[in-house]
Amino acid sequence: MRPVSSRPSPSKQASPKKKKAKLQLSSRDKITIITLASVTVVLVIAAIIAFSSMLAMPEDDGLILKGVVAAGVNLGGMTPEQATAALEEATANTYTKLDMTVTVLDTQITLSPRETGAKLDIAAVVQDAYNYGRTGSRAERIQAKNSALANSVIIPITSHLNLNNDYIRSEIEKLGSQFSSTLTQPTITLTGTKPAMGISAPDTEKVHQTLEIYVGTAEYGLDINKLYSQVLEYYNINIFQVVGTCTVVAPNSIEEDLLTYYQNLCAEPVDAQLNQITYEVTPEVYGYGFNLDEVKDQIAGASYGTTLTIPLRYLKPNITAELISGNMFKDVLGEFSSTLGLDSAWNNNVAIACQKLNGLILKSGDEFSFNKLLGELKAADGYQDAMAYVGRTPTMVLGGGVSHLASTLFNSVLEADLQILERHNHTYAVSFIEIGRDVYVLKDEADFRFKNSRPDPIRIDAQVVDNRIQISIIGLDNSGYRVKIETAVTKVIKPGTLCNMMEPNNPGGYVDGDELVLGMNGYHVEIHRKSYSNQSNQLINDALIATCRYQAKDSVVVSINKPAAPPTEPSEPSSPTTPGTDPSSPSESTGASEPATNSSNPA
Repeated sequence: MRPVSSRPSPSKQASPKKKKAKLQLSSRDKITIITLASVTVVLVIAAIIAFSSMLAMPEDDGLILKGVVAAGVNLGGMTPEQATAALEEATANTYTKLDMTVTVLDTQITLSPRETGAKLDIAAVVQDAYNYGRTGSRAERIQAKNSALANSVIIPITSHLNLNNDYIRSEIEKLGSQFSSTLTQPTITLTGTKPAMGISAPDTEKVHQTLEIYVGTAEYGLDINKLYSQVLEYYNINIFQVVGTCTVVAPNSIEEDLLTYYQNLCAEPVDAQLNQITYEVTPEVYGYGFNLDEVKDQIAGASYGTTLTIPLRYLKPNITAELISGNMFKDVLGEFSSTLGLDSAWNNNVAIACQKLNGLILKSGDEFSFNKLLGELKAADGYQDAMAYVGRTPTMVLGGGVSHLASTLFNSVLEADLQILERHNHTYAVSFIEIGRDVYVLKDEADFRFKNSRPDPIRIDAQVVDNRIQISIIGLDNSGYRVKIETAVTKVIKPGTLCNMMEPNNPGGYVDGDELVLGMNGYHVEIHRKSYSNQSNQLINDALIATCRYQAKDSVVVSINKPAAPPTEPSEPSSPTTPGTDPSSPSESTGASEPATNSSNPA
């Protein structure tokens, strides 16, 4: 038996189900869908952030942002009312009262508030400062706040200053016109004919030749627009001094060309000379041309573009023969005399040195040196040995006694009111001149120097007449006063006593108490120069010009160390064995006596 099939019959089979159709998308559609989805996500995120920021944003505190500056005043953190008060205080004495000065090189202009119309609208400035960081988009406001905190922000105020900008620009352009020249080089032009030289007394007023010196012009580089902007910038920060920058290309120096003209055209004048022994006058020689240093100074001080006119004339010497022999030496400015002693060698030395001094002429400003004048004292020149101190010991010295001449000259110089440059007094008070009026000289160590501090030349007349040294200072006296020198002893120092021990029957026959060496007092002495009016004879000045210190010298006496037999009759002691104890003999000469340790001050 065949099995019965389980398969249904065709008439009873179910109809097959219909399949759903699949959606087919292109690549382009897929990219579009993805892009839209991404944008949607970004927008959602941005909205969330914005919403969060809005929720986190602090409320406006009503203060000007920190770092905001206006008119040079930091208004940060102020309320509008505080900012107004601060600006009013800072600008109360500036915009409406101060001139704006603009300087370029050596030229300056001023812009006054009356002309510029400067007047600050403080309320408008405060409003701008307050609005900073409060206007624009949120991003712009945040950026503004960050900028102010990081670098400070200057609020422009020129629009609130009511400035007359046309006037300011016009003045700056006028200033700039002074710096618009182009570079030109200097030139020298000579006109006229050079005159004959060697004329004895030519006309010094007549112009024979002329130099025309064109100093040239510089090339300037001044930016007018930059300077104008700089002025407005300084108004903006409440500063009223502007220095503009200007480049300068100067013309070449003309000094080398000027020197060539000077060397080819000019001759310096030569002063008349006086022979100090024969008194013969060598006449002066007139020069010609111009003063080189003066012309250099004129060129240095001239403005660019200037033409200088330099006249060439005969040039007169400072000292003429007429001046030497006539009016120049007509007044006795100072004179002094002192008496010589009995030492013939001493007196001989003074007379020889006096010949070198006599007739010496010193021009105004000349300096005199006693040691330089005499030079080395030599026997070949007639100098002799004379008694003088060497240190503290009297001895014979070649040329001893010339300090007597120096001392006499010193007193003449004091009365002539000349400037003393160097002077030393002796160690001990000397006998040949009044105390305080002596001069100690020593070659290479101590000198007597003075300066002709008068405006005119002087002549020294020195001679020995009737055993007296006479010195006069001759010149031209227009001072209106006369001088008197006075000395005052301010302290006396008594000498000590040294004992020379001897036997009763000594070879000299000295007895107890005999003085072998005379003692000498020490002194402190002041020298005063007193000036008296020629008209009223009244004292017009009393000047302490020097203080002298003289040491005391101990005396030496005989001390008998054994009782002496009483003499049968008085007897005079023989001459002292120590030479030079006679107080009337000279005690010093040049190169001999030791100077005081505290010498007088230069007068």
